[in-house]
Amino acid sequence: MDSITQAALGAAIGKAIFRKENNGTIAGAAIATIPDLDVILYFFFEPYDMLSIHRGLSHSLLFCFVFSIVMGLVLKRTKWFQSHSLPLLFAFVGLVYFTHILLDVFTTYGTQLWLPFSNERVGFDSINVVDPIYTIPLLFGVILSIIFIQKNRQIAFNHRGLIISSAYLVFT
Repeated sequence: MDSITQAALGAAIGKAIFRKENNGTIAGAAIATIPDLDVILYFFFEPYDMLSIHRGLSHSLLFCFVFSIVMGLVLKRTKWFQSHSLPLLFAFVGLVYFTHILLDVFTTYGTQLWLPFSNERVGFDSINVVDPIYTIPLLFGVILSIIFIQKNRQIAFNHRGLIISSAYLVFT
């Protein structure tokens, strides 16, 4: 999926977990874009080689697990998240990272989910890499949840965006 969709999903997850704090929204959006930083390698490899590198190790379940632990420890040391428990932070990072990988699995290109044990790509080919039908409800839910001051309405908008987007994904 595109970076905007990935960031919106990470932000929505952050808002759902850390309801009262927009710090989770910001952190979720940032963490959700990290797996795609492997595109930096385009400067060092031929385009043909990048087909096997992009959505490779950074999109594997093993990397997701290791990254969740490391990033959870890093977040715990920050001012924003020091009052939260480590298991919550591990779960937050893991969920944001795993949903990034999962969204990419639903596209034509898929991901190398089982690296380093197997380099076979897993892809369902059920949504486009840029899919506004998935992205727009998610974005509106996150944006409206940030704009509205009442906490009940914030949560409702965010949850509706997540539910609509997830339902669309399930029915594809």
